[in-house]
Amino acid sequence: MRENRIPAIDRNTAGGIQRIEIPLPVAPGSVNVYLVPVEDGWILVDCGMNVPGAMRAYEEAGVDLRSVRRIFLTHIHPDHSGLAAVLKERTGAPVRMHPNEDETLGRLRTPEAWLALQNEALESAGVPEAFRRRIGSASLVMRRMFPAGLRADGYLQDGDVIPTLAGPMRVIATPGHSTGHVCFYFPEKKLLLAGDHLHVADGPHLDGGGYLESLCKLARLDVRWVMPSHGRPFRDLGARIEELRFWFWQRASAVRRMAALGWNAHQITQSRWADGLNPFQHGRGVMETRELLGYN
Repeated sequence: MRENRIPAIDRNTAGGIQRIEIPLPVAPGSVNVYLVPVEDGWILVDCGMNVPGAMRAYEEAGVDLRSVRRIFLTHIHPDHSGLAAVLKERTGAPVRMHPNEDETLGRLRTPEAWLALQNEALESAGVPEAFRRRIGSASLVMRRMFPAGLRADGYLQDGDVIPTLAGPMRVIATPGHSTGHVCFYFPEKKLLLAGDHLHVADGPHLDGGGYLESLCKLARLDVRWVMPSHGRPFRDLGARIEELRFWFWQRASAVRRMAALGWNAHQITQSRWADGLNPFQHGRGVMETRELLGYN
């Protein structure tokens, strides 16, 4: 999908919210984190991945980390949460996330049971044993990209409202990309911090169910600007949602056509990404395929 070519959102329209682009060593190349102004400083929404050069982006943006009062995570994928433990230590700011994301972090701290469940699901999807071993090894490597030892200091629940200088900041639970993904809506400014829910991905993107239902929830909002985790802010939320619905059903239809030929989820995943995925992404692709087969 082509990026909308629009003027940059101005600081007044954004209610003083600042966007900082943090580099990533993998596609899509960067992640946006946001500073939301509050009476005594800032709320930092997402953090970036814990890789060389990431902290330098904060320095180059002139961010005084001592003024960060709270850290909110849209979800705990490493490009969003990887620096959370480092930034918590440097700022003293508590970290809040949806309880489902905290539960996922807990499973990562004791990976044996988590890997066993993953292996069982992959086996039932037709993934050969040697392939499952590679996925398991890759999952352990990826586990190191998550913030080690991080635990939520508090939770973000659907409907929570946080006072900010940009007006009330409402938490909207939007599972689909992850089980505890959240967006943040500013009704007075008609702004939506969308995390990854409105991102159009070439690779596997769905995890845990609820994706279409979350799109419907966002479609009911009065939004002037969407501020995503990847790419530039954009207008016309409705057009993006319609595009994503088409994207979803296009994937679901392709998966079901192949399943009707007797292919298992492993074979379907191999066909969907004919150029191949790395082992970790292949595991995610199999899980997404299983999820798409379950939609009515």
